[in-house]
Amino acid sequence: MPAMKNHFSFKRLFTVLLPALFVLCALSGCHGPQYKEDEKEKLEKHGESLMQTWLDEHLEDSKVLTAEADIRMYPSGPHYLTDFVGGTFTDGGDVRDYLINTKTNAVYLVNDAALLSEVCLDYAFELMGLEGLRDACLVSNYAAAIWLPDRGNSYHGSEKTGQGIWMPGELTLSLEEAAEEAGNDGQLKVLESFVRSPEGREPIEFGADIQVPEEVELEKFHMSYWMKQQEENGIVFENFYLSDPFENVSTYRGRASYERYSFRKIEDPDIRIFMKDAYWVEKNGKDGVELEEGKENNLSDLSFVKTENGYLVTFPDYDHIFDFSIYADEGSEFLKHEYHSHEDREAYLSPGSTIGGNKYFEHDLYWKEAGEDGYLLTDENGRRKLFFGGEELIPRD
Repeated sequence: MPAMKNHFSFKRLFTVLLPALFVLCALSGCHGPQYKEDEKEKLEKHGESLMQTWLDEHLEDSKVLTAEADIRMYPSGPHYLTDFVGGTFTDGGDVRDYLINTKTNAVYLVNDAALLSEVCLDYAFELMGLEGLRDACLVSNYAAAIWLPDRGNSYHGSEKTGQGIWMPGELTLSLEEAAEEAGNDGQLKVLESFVRSPEGREPIEFGADIQVPEEVELEKFHMSYWMKQQEENGIVFENFYLSDPFENVSTYRGRASYERYSFRKIEDPDIRIFMKDAYWVEKNGKDGVELEEGKENNLSDLSFVKTENGYLVTFPDYDHIFDFSIYADEGSEFLKHEYHSHEDREAYLSPGSTIGGNKYFEHDLYWKEAGEDGYLLTDENGRRKLFFGGEELIPRD
């Protein structure tokens, strides 16, 4: 006897459950405050009292003016009270902002982050063992901010305010006193002591973009290195980039990635290619450092095949991780022509890959002088032409 067919439909289940979920969310308040108004008022009064006590201890004749509970709002989702209360207070004739953690009684005031960023940059060079190469490095977009602890292992954030960043209140007052006595030099001494005493402060998040000399070995900066800096030195390297002409390493959202490029010689046609030959991405997982993805490329993946019109360039396109550009030296036969590129992406997709829109791409390519590297094949805008799939290069006289 044939088995009876199961006519149960997940689509029908979804159709039945979806309205119920909307009703449940409406009744339970999924989108909106997950607290009562009297809880918010109680938190604000408690925060105001704690802040006034702190002011009485650290600043004479200062008074809390406002106190507002800090609320964590998820996009299109629930709103939660955090452990923080923020507001304003008087300081002489000035009105200043504050944040206070009602669980730890820690107070935070707004301060300029420029000097803190400078101290952290110096410390980063020291931790990476690059002090001796400092003058040979190009640094841009560096910034530091202090994490503010919230509930559990989460953080209120290291967001900036209009005038600076949140810093511990006692540190801010010490910096202001040092500035009056010895200017920037006095403030730098205070910040040096603060940054180099991780056991007595919250983690500092530091990001920068640093170009280093070619002799620096970047592959050694694995995820384990960045985790060690956080655990031992209280520095969280986030949105941190190191690069040289052939390598780059970066940190982002608890991950570290690495890429290495190199020149490879091709005999037919007579060219050199500048290719990504290795990359990896690691993350800080539940069981420690985990390799999220990685690959080493080699020339066996790449093929230049002669056609009636020119050369067909093919290789497996694994999510655009085997990209390369073409160089030629003086005297190369390949350099005698400029080229038209006919690209048929659909014909040379790797298994499981998909594309949208037009599968054909037509480009005129040009040679551009590249100094000691010879000549570089570029697009019509003079930019490096990257190859990602199957392209036929047709000489253009």
